[in-house]
Amino acid sequence: MNKYILAVIIAAVCSAALYLVVVQRSGPTVSVRADQRYKETVYSLRDADQKEVSFTTYQTEINDWVLRWRSGSTLPLKEQLRLAAKLLDRVKQDRPLSSFKALSIGRLVEAFGSDRTFSDRLTAAAKDLSPIPFARQNNTVRDLANSRMIYRELKELFQKYGLTLKVVAVEKVLVNENGVPYDGITWFSLASDH
Repeated sequence: MNKYILAVIIAAVCSAALYLVVVQRSGPTVSVRADQRYKETVYSLRDADQKEVSFTTYQTEINDWVLRWRSGSTLPLKEQLRLAAKLLDRVKQDRPLSSFKALSIGRLVEAFGSDRTFSDRLTAAAKDLSPIPFARQNNTVRDLANSRMIYRELKELFQKYGLTLKVVAVEKVLVNENGVPYDGITWFSLASDH
């Protein structure tokens, strides 16, 4: 009887070890939720704190070419972009990434959850130009984002998929008490680099 118990224990330990090696090493599984009512598909992962990061694709004629990023994560930017790569790997199983022409990240200050890297870089780049006249804020912030490359890590991520990324529009720019911009709804163009 003891031999049988020992064999069961060894089998259980081996099964647990195999699970840890195979499942845990591969990381979390991407969740795919298709919503026919809104004609969108959300590809998401949860970070270590169970906060969601996601890309949304649309199945409507007007938004079919848009890829939308959202994050509530508390992870640093670098870690979130690792999750973004896993999400993009899953998205490209359903359609070529080259079919997307725009990337929306929403408000710059909220785009990567609690990580404010891009917002901080914008503020640093704009401090010598401020105050920027209200009528020129959107275009000035767009030009600064590109010339100072405040989004270099995001650009590098998409380059791995053969896509170039460039800020094409910034809307509803917000400025701090000194008139220095720190936020805006940010849109990127996506283009195949072939």
